[in-house]
Amino acid sequence: MIGAVISIFLQLSQCGPDVDTLRASQISVPKPPALAVSTLDRKSIESLPSTSVADAIRLFSGVQVKDYGGIGGLKTVNVRSLGSQHVGVFYNGIKIVNAQNGQVDLGRFSLDNVESISIYQAQKADMLQTASDMASAASVYINSRVPEKTGMKAAFRTGAFGTVNPSVLATYAGKELKASADLSYLYTNGKYRFTYHEPAYDTTATRSNGDVKALRTELMLQYRQLTVNGYYFGSERGLPGPVVRRVSDQYSSKDRQWDQSGFLQADWKTKLGRRLALRLKAKFMRDYCRYVQDPSKNAAVMPVDNRYWQSDAFLSAAGMYKISERIDAGLALDGRYNAFSSNALSKANRLSLLAAAQLSVRPLDGWHIYGSLLNTALRDKREGKASVTHKLTPTAIVSFEGLKHLKFRAFYKEIFRAPTFNDLYYTIGGRSVLKPEYTRQFDAGLDLDLPLGRNVRLKAGADAYISKVWDKICAIPAANQFRWSVINYGLAKIKGVDATMTASYRKKDISIDLRATYTYEDARDRTDKMSPWYGGRLAYSPTHSGSLAAFASYRKLSASVCWLYTGKRYRDSANIAENMLEPWYTTDLSVTWSFMTGRAKSSIGLDVNNLLDQDYEVVSRYPMPGRHLLLKLTIEY
Repeated sequence: MIGAVISIFLQLSQCGPDVDTLRASQISVPKPPALAVSTLDRKSIESLPSTSVADAIRLFSGVQVKDYGGIGGLKTVNVRSLGSQHVGVFYNGIKIVNAQNGQVDLGRFSLDNVESISIYQAQKADMLQTASDMASAASVYINSRVPEKTGMKAAFRTGAFGTVNPSVLATYAGKELKASADLSYLYTNGKYRFTYHEPAYDTTATRSNGDVKALRTELMLQYRQLTVNGYYFGSERGLPGPVVRRVSDQYSSKDRQWDQSGFLQADWKTKLGRRLALRLKAKFMRDYCRYVQDPSKNAAVMPVDNRYWQSDAFLSAAGMYKISERIDAGLALDGRYNAFSSNALSKANRLSLLAAAQLSVRPLDGWHIYGSLLNTALRDKREGKASVTHKLTPTAIVSFEGLKHLKFRAFYKEIFRAPTFNDLYYTIGGRSVLKPEYTRQFDAGLDLDLPLGRNVRLKAGADAYISKVWDKICAIPAANQFRWSVINYGLAKIKGVDATMTASYRKKDISIDLRATYTYEDARDRTDKMSPWYGGRLAYSPTHSGSLAAFASYRKLSASVCWLYTGKRYRDSANIAENMLEPWYTTDLSVTWSFMTGRAKSSIGLDVNNLLDQDYEVVSRYPMPGRHLLLKLTIEY
């Protein structure tokens, strides 16, 4: 595969205009068109009353984070109601894959070593990106920090739910070699009081079996144009399950889950002459999961001790060829092999081959036209039987940046996703007749960047979008967080508007940032006109949602306040009163004081989550914690 890409581009480099006619002495990656993208930088991340990536991205418009139970619960992201499986999650530019159920738990990724988090609608327009970057309806990019100095940072977080969360980060920054090692441990008993309301009764109880023990380590090595990342996550946790009134009036589950996940990935790029660039990426991942139901602890369940193993091997080669000053072409080839096995199921594997061509044209000053064509071929095999899926999907992005403070952009994208192994083969919830989802998106938006004097800057953006999803696959938890029910919609239509506004003020020792987002969305089931539920809103798709956040710092003191709102929604497309979920909002506060202790920079911070002690559920029957406090101490050399 890699040899083929090198051969193709070396042949291209022999033709076309002479390299001396190019103005640049070295090849440079062209500036991408204006895109529908939202980003949180390091400064904002450090100010948030958040501990994981999932907590941070709640501040993006058009995003719903499904949280199944507080600090240790599963956290997945859904963008524009397309489903979490349609959202690609990338760690330092390489996709994280869970072939078993398609769910990437963003609660596993700490914010301590994250430089930035970005969400792209459609896709990036990077001419050296992998073909997998183009294979999602939306993408989350988590970029870790590159060391700027040699030193060490130690942190300790403690507080509600018996939380103990120490971490240490060691960094080395040489002239050409940079390295870091990040290690953290988390323990929480997961116990918190909650109030549960039903038409016939109200009750107050304590959430149990939500304890978590987790160890996470990340390694990074960068030498010139080569970057290597290693990651390991191991945990044991209880699965508290949904709150359901039982005969015994007990609200508890005794199910347990063990996870071990690790990967090693590498990214290398180089220039082959003045018009050609090449980028290679590789990754190997191994996951283990054990799920236990013990009748001796819960008489209502059958004995279950299931163990699952999955492997992911990935290789990508991408090349960019500079045809002229205004035209660039790119080609990317990806190969991915997923293997899945279990003591309860027969083995299954999937071979994915993706090929993508890109073209970037700047026909006139201010105008940028980008297009890509992705060819995806999948081969699934189980019990000696094989099936093949083949799809060709295009993307087009147009932007105009000819005005001083205003940018216009639009995109059209088609994409599909194949059913996961759980969708196809899992004996409880899987349906082997499931078809791949097919998605078509239209989007038009604008961005305003307006300086208001020396110290104030205002940025705003808005997008209107329409999406259609055929054969939509929806997975929601059934009896617990491990076993899911699969619901299929023949056709879903989604339309909405996203809006974001940020304002910043800088003067001497004072820094103030304001961020506001709003999403209006109408996502409905349009499958069967004869069905009584035709036109019902899709599960967990609120009409209105938004956030407000304020960040301020003065000398050694910094603070932030975040307010999140999610409007009325339903847990099923049967939009009846019994399925309605009440609107909820929550307010989080963070205050940090920084000071010097000798040569070390130290800080002490207090996070107050759910400041107003609201009773709410992100997912039906999974009550969230009330007001709780976390104290954080850091020392950095």
